[in-house]
Amino acid sequence: MIDFSDKRQVAKAIQYTNVNPNLTREGMIKHLETCVQYGFNAAMVAPCYVSLAKDFLQGTGIKVATTLNFPQANDTLEMKLAALRELIKIGPDEFDFPPNPGLLIGGLEQEYFEEMRQIVEVSHASGVVVKAMLEFGFLNEEQKIKATKLAYEAGIDWVKQSSGWGIGGCAATVEDVKILKENIQEPCRVKVSGKVNTLEKMKAMFDAGAELVGTSSGPEICEGLAGDLNAY
Repeated sequence: MIDFSDKRQVAKAIQYTNVNPNLTREGMIKHLETCVQYGFNAAMVAPCYVSLAKDFLQGTGIKVATTLNFPQANDTLEMKLAALRELIKIGPDEFDFPPNPGLLIGGLEQEYFEEMRQIVEVSHASGVVVKAMLEFGFLNEEQKIKATKLAYEAGIDWVKQSSGWGIGGCAATVEDVKILKENIQEPCRVKVSGKVNTLEKMKAMFDAGAELVGTSSGPEICEGLAGDLNAY
């Protein structure tokens, strides 16, 4: 457990995120400068900025994280794997992706599992960490539990209740974090995203079992302030 009175420890548990489609190169550079200033765990960036982030953050110890098939989740598995292989070539340390929730909701549990398993297999062969955004906003409690268990069984490194975007991208809750934590075992761990925009919210999520947060309010959290309530 981190010391929430220590700004540097807090920063090391934050993946500072800006994947907005209207972000410019200049805006991304400012984002990366802030990552260095605070010493965040990772810069979470869109795939188009992975190379820039790698060059900028070289030697800082800050990881480069990105996304796959975000936010829609419903490309074919073959499309996802092709994109993943291209993504791996540009060298991110890790990525977050949403397994197709329609497969799970429609009772195609094996297909849902197989999508995750194959993505994990390709990623781990190249040493890339995989985080699954399970989009709990689409799921009932039974489905949330099933999604988490299948992600763990597929070898996912981090389970996450949501991308925080769109209809399925629900705000983080203590209850959902507990579902994640109770249905995995180490080395799988819990990341949380979605309106975690104050230090108090982050602490509540960590008390429930989270160990990492993705947020666009990283500096505000570290400074004990409140981030934009309408932001990710």
